[in-house]
Amino acid sequence: MKNLSYDEFKERVSDLAKARKIFIVSGITNNISVAFDLYQEILAEDKKKVFISRMNSPISDADRPRCGECNALLRLLVKPRIIDGESYPTTWVCNVCHAEYYTTKTAEEWMEELNDN
Repeated sequence: MKNLSYDEFKERVSDLAKARKIFIVSGITNNISVAFDLYQEILAEDKKKVFISRMNSPISDADRPRCGECNALLRLLVKPRIIDGESYPTTWVCNVCHAEYYTTKTAEEWMEELNDN
């Protein structure tokens, strides 16, 4: 979080606490990433950039791809998976219909590609 000022950091921590209280305590989800995404989509007055978990670089909403099933903005999950012997370092995930799109690109490669567009 080196890119955030102290005030931005405090605001982000406050937003995370609100997301946890609204969406996790209520039982809607038990995943803080999903809770924060929901908070941003539904309640945040000032939308924040979406951060990839292992990186300090933002991906703006304009850069993120849309779900092929429901057209919602996808979220990049940085969690390597092996499916049918194939390795996928990242997955684009839809928080609405739960579709998953496995990719062979790393988070760094996605950042480079999305920032070039």
